[in-house]
Amino acid sequence: MVAAVDPGCCEISLGENLAGETRDDVTLDGVRAAGHEVAPAGGGVDEERLRLRGALTRSVLMAGALDRVLELSVSRAGERHQFGRPIGRFQAVQQQLATLAGEVAAASAATDAAVAAAELGDATFEVAAAKVRTGEAAGKATAIAHQVHGAIGFTERHPLHESTRRLWVWRDEFGAESEWAERLGSIIGGCGPENLWPILTAPPPALG
Repeated sequence: MVAAVDPGCCEISLGENLAGETRDDVTLDGVRAAGHEVAPAGGGVDEERLRLRGALTRSVLMAGALDRVLELSVSRAGERHQFGRPIGRFQAVQQQLATLAGEVAAASAATDAAVAAAELGDATFEVAAAKVRTGEAAGKATAIAHQVHGAIGFTERHPLHESTRRLWVWRDEFGAESEWAERLGSIIGGCGPENLWPILTAPPPALG
């Protein structure tokens, strides 16, 4: 069921997350909704589906933020100089950027597959994989990005933190990767050993 509730009837504690996004606590203690303010949520809408949609949404947002982190890092590697030349010319930095690009590509591929599967029906497996992969990518990518940027990446005047702080927050919302990895393992384990290889090698559904 879905209910429309007057905010004046609730106890609202204002709050925000690490990224500065609004995360208020709303207490509904003794609140009663009139009959005309309550309606069925719609066919197929339940807590499980809402959680899956939330995890998918966060995965999509994280994939976008990871793209931005990569873009900023490559740009910064060409601008920041050490020992008289851009740090992007040093092999160690190039290897870090290559790792970062690989993490972004993997996260994007997993997310695209989850979105395509969700359009076709049950996408629990794909959403779980996407949430795990984007979460892992967020941890590695943000570390590399801040190493490439140095101290400026944490300052208010530089845009990097606008993406990295959101990645740190979003990877835990609607389930961290540990929770979804357990869910993924249960799905695979329930299919039996003879189906493991077909599951891993099945082509992803086509987008659009």
